[in-house]
Amino acid sequence: MTDKGLLELAMESNSDAGALSAEIAENQESGFISEIIRNRLPIGAGLAVIGIILSWLLASPNIQSEYPILGLVPILIFGFSFFLISNSINSKLVGPVAVIYLLVAASPYIVSSVSTSSITIADSTLSSDSKDLTLKIRQSGGFFSETLETADISITYDGDVALDQTVPFSIDRNDAYGDYGQITLTISDFYIFNAGEINEYVITVSAGGSSDEFTLNSLELKRTITDADIEAVGYMGTGSDCSGNTENCVIGVVLSSWIGLDASIGNRPAGMQYANYNVSVELKEGGDLAIQYPIIEVTSGQASWDGGNGEFGEGSYLVGEYGSFLALDGSISAPEMGDSRLYIPVDDFQSSGEYGCYTLEIEISQSSPWSSGESISDTMFYEYKINGDTESWDPVISC
Repeated sequence: MTDKGLLELAMESNSDAGALSAEIAENQESGFISEIIRNRLPIGAGLAVIGIILSWLLASPNIQSEYPILGLVPILIFGFSFFLISNSINSKLVGPVAVIYLLVAASPYIVSSVSTSSITIADSTLSSDSKDLTLKIRQSGGFFSETLETADISITYDGDVALDQTVPFSIDRNDAYGDYGQITLTISDFYIFNAGEINEYVITVSAGGSSDEFTLNSLELKRTITDADIEAVGYMGTGSDCSGNTENCVIGVVLSSWIGLDASIGNRPAGMQYANYNVSVELKEGGDLAIQYPIIEVTSGQASWDGGNGEFGEGSYLVGEYGSFLALDGSISAPEMGDSRLYIPVDDFQSSGEYGCYTLEIEISQSSPWSSGESISDTMFYEYKINGDTESWDPVISC
């Protein structure tokens, strides 16, 4: 027999050590599994107790609605518990034990559905005058739950609390879908600023130990005007329409405005159907007032003003639902500008109506809470001039 080298001895030593470690680990693992196998009944019973406790804790309607995934935890525990116990008892007892497991596992949810209830905010409805929102709230479960008398209301906007109050509430109505209750909120009580994709109004209603969250309709909560455009187009006449030596002349102006939500650069404002605001428009010839349009009051899309017996259009206009356009009509038909447009004659200007630079301005004002008091305005400048026998009305940068 030849002597082994030091390197071979070291390798054999490492190999023996590795084998010994693996054997120890295997023995430990088999020992742990053997321990579970030997104590299947007490371990299964212990897991069953844990499963029962978790079932009662997680049976709350609030937890079920907020974290439904947690309901799998007691189910998995009960399943493993039943596996251990069913393998340690007589096979004839497995069926009855399974029934007992089902009853024990389901009992917290059965009791919860009978003794407690949950509320759901079904929808919200805007009043005809756009001042109020009415929430329809349904109650489910809870055959023996307490009668609801009040509800806690919380509304947040961009993370800030806009409203926090307790109101009377009961389930006292019914429809084809069942019983429900109503809560009516005045929008001015909680309005902060326009609702949007990021800044939403979220309401939470809590009653009878249950609560529900609902995002209010953003379209109905856009109330603050953020942009306005104004325009005056010269309405042209020819031949007999003109005086003096002109063949093409400006016989009047057609005024138009766009009022609503600030849009992207180059686009007119977006319409705002439910905003309330006042509109002031004036045209100046130098420092003299040429046109003072009557103050326009807009309430939930209905614009109204003193038409002056037809001097300023019909005195009413619908704005906001299909866009931000608001016509500022005059007294004479302007078919080239649209079948329904009316122009204001130059002869009706309060000023002299001479050639020169004119300033057109629109100003939008709103009261609290729709605005903090700052008005929205837009100003345009126009040059009224003649070149040969042709007059023109052109926009310019300034006067």
